[in-house]
Amino acid sequence: MIACIVFCRITIAGILQVAARFIKTKIKIMKQFMKTLMQTLSVLTAVILCVTNAGAQQKQNLNVAIFLYDHVELLDFAGPGEVFASTSGFHVYTVSADGKEIVSQDFVTVKPEFSIDNAPSPDIIVFPGGNASAVQKDKKVLDWANKSIAGGNIVMSVCSGAGILAKAGLLEGLNVTTHHGFIPGLQSMLPNSKVLSQTRFVDNGNIITTAGVSAGIDGALHMVARIKGTDVADATAWYMEYENWDQKEGKVDYKNPYLEKMKAQNETPASYTASNNSSGSTTIPYVGELKDLAKDLWNKELYQQEAKVLEDAVEWYPDEASLYSMLSDVYQKLGKPTPVNESAFIKMLDGGKVNEAVTVYEETAKKFPGWKIFSEDAVNQAGYRLMQKGDNANAIKVFQLNVKAYPDSWNVYDSLGEGFLKAGDKKNALIYYKKSLEIDPSNTNAKDMIATLL
Repeated sequence: MIACIVFCRITIAGILQVAARFIKTKIKIMKQFMKTLMQTLSVLTAVILCVTNAGAQQKQNLNVAIFLYDHVELLDFAGPGEVFASTSGFHVYTVSADGKEIVSQDFVTVKPEFSIDNAPSPDIIVFPGGNASAVQKDKKVLDWANKSIAGGNIVMSVCSGAGILAKAGLLEGLNVTTHHGFIPGLQSMLPNSKVLSQTRFVDNGNIITTAGVSAGIDGALHMVARIKGTDVADATAWYMEYENWDQKEGKVDYKNPYLEKMKAQNETPASYTASNNSSGSTTIPYVGELKDLAKDLWNKELYQQEAKVLEDAVEWYPDEASLYSMLSDVYQKLGKPTPVNESAFIKMLDGGKVNEAVTVYEETAKKFPGWKIFSEDAVNQAGYRLMQKGDNANAIKVFQLNVKAYPDSWNVYDSLGEGFLKAGDKKNALIYYKKSLEIDPSNTNAKDMIATLL
């Protein structure tokens, strides 16, 4: 009996020891599993953040909110407003704190489209100058500016509008600029910042300040150059008869890691991964920055490096036709197979070789899946040029081609509806105006045309 009890005790003790070792092993395994899981989740989170921020950069149309208030300087908001409104890819609207009418410079009454509460979410906010002392104390406005920056968007001040950003705490420790008459005042507000004179604009990434009045045009053109390309900014400046603007009259403190590494090494880092910088904005360059870098490499005859930049660029911006056009040019230099570039394609359309162009498009879609040989706007304009010549049949074919290439765009259906209407085909015109309105219920032109046709 005693032997049995001793045996049982020994057996139980052994079982407990084995169980303890088993539990310790399990705990160790679980700890390692949790560590691995947390690392995996961290990587996934970083990837998700990259994708989210990339999406913000890749938007085809950016919302530009022009903030208005009583005693705002007229050209401070009208100048940048003209730049963005004259450039494809920007949707411009006016906002005030409460949506009520404001008076600019005591003689122009303006009714803002929105209040801060009901305005579309902005990608860019322009804060003009003027007598902004009351605005600088408005917590609602300051919180709006901070929220925009926290979301990785851009804020831009013109003239004394820099005081609004200063009160929002956004200019601390930065190089900034403002109207020459407000430099001492702004410097006293920002003892840890440097307020620069004789500088048309200062670019700190997603915070841009400009000097007085007309300098807001320069700052806005610089933003267009960064986002869309210097060629696009120059075209807007030419339209505005402001072609003497000079980016060298501004100061760019913002440094994009990808662009800087490319400039320093003349090659793309193979393991480069986009991430957030300290200001919260994505390090994925804008289309314009990539285009300008590629152009610089082209001028230096560094074609291999340019091709790699553009290959990265189309990964980030798969719908940006201008990047594919540049890639087509550099592939030709490198002796690689490539589709026709946009310029040559548009020449075919303008020359009335529409059927040939359609064939080229279809063959390109098969051989180079995903390749954008033309932009929606370029082909749309070609269709209108044919329509102005009275060649309605070919204009309709061109608009139909645009529908095939950009089936999610309300604008291509609107143009196709207009093409059929011009040709006297009201039935098809009505079909495509309705389709346009279905995609964008705010399309007033489609609404008006449908009401006329019914």
